Formats: sequence, structure tokens, C-alpha cells
Amino acid sequence: TGKAQCWGDTARGGDCSGIDFAGVTDVYSGIAFLAWNKNNGTAQCWGASDQGGDCSDVDFAGVTDVYSGGYAFVALNRNTGTG
Repeated sequence: TGKAQCWGDTARGGDCSGIDFAGVTDVYSGIAFLAWNKNNGTAQCWGASDQGGDCSDVDFAGVTDVYSGGYAFVALNRNTGTG
């Protein structure tokens, strides 16, 4: 498993002890965090669930780009214009 160290307000992503960073290629932040493995189309989110910290219902298959704002994320396939 891959490990990382996170710190700060635990309600907003300061605790990432439950996240497996193995294979993660990118990490994005806002009020929450997203760890994305663009090679296999998987992602894990943590932090404030009402501000992007829960991505359990998001399908990252085919996603080519992820963008983060202060309170939300966008997952996009720039080739098809879908997310």
C-alpha cells in the first residue's frame, strides 16, 4: 500500500490514514481532497463530504482531466466532453 502524510483540520482532509496512495498519479485539493490514479481510472476522496470529500458515486472511467475549486471538483473526458 502507498502511504502519505496529511495534517491540518481533520474534517477538511487533515487525516488521510484510511487512503491507499498506491498507484496515485495526482492529488487535488479544495476543502476536500481527491487522489486519482489516471492509469486505471480510480479515485479516492476524503475531507468535507459535502464539499467534494465523498466521490463514492463518481465513475472515473474514461476521465482525462480533473479540476478542483474551493468547494467542488470536476471530472472530465476532454475527448468526448463528458464527465
